[in-house]
Amino acid sequence: MTTTLSTKILVLSNQLLYIEALKSLLNSQDVFSADGISTSNTDLCNIIGNFSPQLILMDANGMGKDIWDTLNKIHKKLPNVKIIMLANSNESIYIEFAKKNGASGFILKSSPLELLLAAIKIIQNGSQFFDTRDFTSTNNKAELSLEKRYKLSGREMEIITLITDANTTKSIAEQLGLSFHTIEAHRKNIYKKLRINKVTELIKLTSEFEN
Repeated sequence: MTTTLSTKILVLSNQLLYIEALKSLLNSQDVFSADGISTSNTDLCNIIGNFSPQLILMDANGMGKDIWDTLNKIHKKLPNVKIIMLANSNESIYIEFAKKNGASGFILKSSPLELLLAAIKIIQNGSQFFDTRDFTSTNNKAELSLEKRYKLSGREMEIITLITDANTTKSIAEQLGLSFHTIEAHRKNIYKKLRINKVTELIKLTSEFEN
């Protein structure tokens, strides 16, 4: 009787509960041996090397724009290790950055476990898996009404939500992993489309669509 060796997977995230949850899911599969470390470690690349992983699942959220530099450094230090990015959004620019900096895959964190397992198998076989499907939310009718009325993009709707939740431009940039100037450009474009000039007008307008 032959014994199948487990694929060694390392989960990287700045959220310890997320690491533990994903480890538990993966370790419930007979073919994986999963561990995890926090991306807050200052000597991250060397620590990763000590685990000798075959595959890395990297949480793209919470690291801001540093995520791409970190991805690139890990890929250069461990070129034979496959890396799958896990993120809240699969906007084309994110997938482009992921490919450019060495990722072999990109999956939404809201995806079912079956999709992640399928992606891992595909990547283990030497291919790549970048999930580009459109998952625009249809749960909030008010957002959809606002979106359709002013022809707003999914990214613009995401930024509007963050603005009305009292996030600063700097905070939004960090949460979305984009530059301050990119968020500023989005913000100006949103105000132009909505024909408004300040946050209070934005809050008033969005509240009208909620009623």
